[in-house]
Amino acid sequence: MAPTLNAGFAHLPGAFRSLAADVLLPPASEGAHGRRPLLRGATLLAASAALALGGAVLLTGSACQLLTALLGPTRLDQAFPYLRDALHNYEIQHQGTIALAVAGVALAAWLALAQGMAAGLRRRWLALTLLLALLVLATAVDVAFTEGNGAVMEALNVRSAPRFWGTAVGLIAIYLVTLPVQFLNTYGQERFSLAWRDRTTNVLSEAYLTGHAYLRLEASGAIDNPDQRIADDVQRAVVSSTSLFFGFCASLLALAAYVLVLFGISGTLVLTLVIATVAGNAVILRLVRRLASLTFRQQALEADFRFALMHLRRHAESIAFLRGEPWERNGLGRRFGKVLVNLERVIRWRAFVGQGSGLYGFLMQFVPYLVLSGAYFSGRVSLGQLTVASIAFSQVQAALSFLVDRADDFSGLFASLHRIGELRTATGARPAGTPATPVGPALQLQGLTVANPGGDGLLVRDLDLQLGAGERLLISGPSGCGKTSLLRVLCGLVPAAGGRMVAPGAAEWLVLPQKPYLALGSLRDQLLYTLPPGAGAVGDEELRRALIQARLEPLLRRYPDLEAETDWEQVLSGGEQQRLGFARLLLRRPAFVMLDEATSALDLATEAHLYGLLRQARMAVISVGHRPSLTAFHERVLRLDGRGGWSLEAC
Repeated sequence: MAPTLNAGFAHLPGAFRSLAADVLLPPASEGAHGRRPLLRGATLLAASAALALGGAVLLTGSACQLLTALLGPTRLDQAFPYLRDALHNYEIQHQGTIALAVAGVALAAWLALAQGMAAGLRRRWLALTLLLALLVLATAVDVAFTEGNGAVMEALNVRSAPRFWGTAVGLIAIYLVTLPVQFLNTYGQERFSLAWRDRTTNVLSEAYLTGHAYLRLEASGAIDNPDQRIADDVQRAVVSSTSLFFGFCASLLALAAYVLVLFGISGTLVLTLVIATVAGNAVILRLVRRLASLTFRQQALEADFRFALMHLRRHAESIAFLRGEPWERNGLGRRFGKVLVNLERVIRWRAFVGQGSGLYGFLMQFVPYLVLSGAYFSGRVSLGQLTVASIAFSQVQAALSFLVDRADDFSGLFASLHRIGELRTATGARPAGTPATPVGPALQLQGLTVANPGGDGLLVRDLDLQLGAGERLLISGPSGCGKTSLLRVLCGLVPAAGGRMVAPGAAEWLVLPQKPYLALGSLRDQLLYTLPPGAGAVGDEELRRALIQARLEPLLRRYPDLEAETDWEQVLSGGEQQRLGFARLLLRRPAFVMLDEATSALDLATEAHLYGLLRQARMAVISVGHRPSLTAFHERVLRLDGRGGWSLEAC
């Protein structure tokens, strides 16, 4: 069942902190746990904001002073009349000195806090600081355009062609000069989002692959579609977080800048704006809450439908053999029906929110004219001031309505954060069980007990066994007696229910399942898949020799180039796949090997040949199988009865 929005809120704070920490805090290996790194990150963010603000103010003021020196007072007043008061305040109020002091203190704090950080992390913080500075510059440019529009309207009102053309040319010049700022602002935010997704995906993928978390989650079924959470939810969460963060910062800057502009025209207008915005947002918010809940559910339903399609694709051949198309069609229809029903509700409530927001915006555009009409007709406010007030009013109203206007984005972000938070929690959890397995030169089991994976009784009770180098053991018994479950315990994939186990290190083991895993890639990749990283280069002749030893000469004739790529799972028969598994084994040559029905698709002669190779290599072998022929290749047989009993006999 799809989760509700309220249930999702439980994961939001931790998930968002983790998401932000991925890109702006050191990894866990560098001490990123606890409150101190978070406090350091928050302080560094404040220092970055102060540095960006002080630096942008200094740059803007210096640019205006340079413009005055180049054009002179007369030309400056003709092309940029709205800069007169700003320059006067900048010089009289010593804003440049204040901005320099703020930037200096913030820079010192920034350098101190960034001390010792990795180079990549420092670059991300520097990028964030520069992006915040670009937001301040973009806000200053917007205010200049607003004042310029007022100056243009005032020139039209007094029918002054020189003032009109001078101001128009000044606005065009500002636009052209600040084009790089606009480009860097957009490109920088997208690039920051890309770096954020890279870090978060790597962190989450590493957690997913560590400690067999992917196997544990698949077996428990506690987390649906972990692949979709890593590929899609991370992308949505990062893109939405980046857009909403910088959008919120831009709204705060616009709010501060345009409120000052409005106060210079009418304090009554500011008060009216606040009251109207709060009242309008309260009404729209009631509609948005329902839309957010439906959007949250929609993501879960869409993920469930995608999973069903992936399941169909993964088991295409089995479904075709069983003629299961009607069942699959019904299952897909049920899931897609839920998607459509909920989507219709989303569309309906999105329309309600759109209509409410549209009506609200339509009414709000008349408020500044209604409030200032008396002052305009009496001559206390000019047409230019009325134009500036109207634009500034809409900008402040948009800033105050930011959370409501982006409610759909927030609801999607909450849904993705909830799913990412669930996956982080699940991959971070470790199953309870026996302590870490001690490492020794041989396999030693003392009182080992294996429970039924379904939780119904014990499969093996108090097993005592020792297997040394070169020894060979066959595990047999009826279906469901616990043979594979015992192998999982021996491999450390699941904990034992009791007892003690000493086993060789993981590097000494290799398991061949009944259906070998075939990776995406070339024939060379298939052969090298089980070799540990850093094992060194393996020559083509050695790879071909392993294939020949595994009796895969026909495969070499079909694919003489080891770099050939294809869908190996589809083009190789079951027997070829099992022989490819033995070729990997011959390249790896571990001291201990487990074979779980690994020769079930092979003829008896090939089976005897491959087991002979294992005997020649002096590998310790544990085999699971039903075929009577396997007895000849082993020294002892462990028989399980599935009720906890066992017996160990010589072959």
